[in-house]
Formats: sequence, structure tokens, C-alpha cells
Amino acid sequence: MRHFEFPQSVMDEIQRDRFNHIDPLVQRRMEVLLLKAHGQPHAMIAKIADVSRATVQRTLDMYGTGGLAAVRTFHWKPPVSALTPHRPLLEAEFAARPPHTVGEACERIEKLTGVRRGPTQVREFLRNTMGLRWRKVAAVPVPPKLTLQEHTARQADFLKYEAPAASGRGPGGTAGGVLRGRGPFCAVHFPGLDVVHGEGVRQGRLGTSTP
Repeated sequence: MRHFEFPQSVMDEIQRDRFNHIDPLVQRRMEVLLLKAHGQPHAMIAKIADVSRATVQRTLDMYGTGGLAAVRTFHWKPPVSALTPHRPLLEAEFAARPPHTVGEACERIEKLTGVRRGPTQVREFLRNTMGLRWRKVAAVPVPPKLTLQEHTARQADFLKYEAPAASGRGPGGTAGGVLRGRGPFCAVHFPGLDVVHGEGVRQGRLGTSTP
């Protein structure tokens, strides 16, 4: 059985990283080293740390060859998208003609690169790899043709002259119907329709008559 040395400086780092390291996997590895430093057998270390005996052996091998630096290191291999080599081509294409939908982006990517990917994969590639974002479309406001003073004067004229006429009141505020001052009216009968156009409106006689 190999012998491992755990000087006090190393034990201090193990105690610190056992709880404070940002990676939980490193914390578990430090737990393995701590139990080994206290002379626990591998079967007990695996049971207490809740890992396999193979993991215990790999952790000790890393510590024996590279120290704590090797224990803190992971050799992850992140997946690489098949679209990554075509990124310059796609960036130039979408900068010239941005896609309107994810479906359109899927079709154009397949035509340009020969790589077929679903909407979810294309959406993630455009957002996370190429840094593209969907933009909302809105109308561009037109600068006002009138100044604030001109607009205020026009609004005041409307409220003084046009609004009372539209509501049936004259400029002086007197009430008047929409037919007031329109000339003589009489009630004329059309089949299925009564049309009022006479003096009878003013006098309250709204009977129908034959022309």
C-alpha cells in the first residue's frame, strides 16, 4: 500500500476547500483526502464520502502525482456544435439579412452549411454562440410638425369654436339640436322608412305624410 504525506499546510488547505470550494466535486475529493490523512481504509472512506472505491483510488492517484492542484482540476470536454466551424459564414449572412423566425434560420443554415438542426438547437446557437438577440419591431416616431405653442393655440381654437358646434351648442354656450337653424322641415314617408325634414320638428309634430 502506498504511503501519502499530508503536511500541516496541506491539511489546512484540505480543511478549507472541504467546505468552501466553489465546486462540490472538489469538496468531496477533499473529504476523501481528509479521511485518508486520518488513516481510514478505502472501504470506509468510500462509505463515509458516499463515493465508489474507484473514485477513492483515482483521487489518491491524482494527489500522489500532482498534489492538491491536480485534485482541484477537471478535464472536462464540452460538446462542440457542428455549426461552430461555420460561424464566420453564418455571422456574415445574418448580418446582411437577419432571419425573421427560428424556422427561417434553420432552413438557411441547412442550405449554407448542409447541417440540419432543430429549432431549439439553432436558437441556442444563435443566442449563446453568435450572441444574437430577437428584437421587437415598432414604428419610428415622426418629429412633430408644430411647436408646443402652435399646438396649444390650435387646441384652444378647437375647444372654443369646433367642439361646441359638434356637441350642439353655439359659441355662446346655448343649447341647440343638430337640426336647429337648418331651415324648414317636414315628415315624409318612404316605404319602410320615416324621414323627418320639416317644420314639424320644431313644433313637435313628427307624424308622417305622403309627399
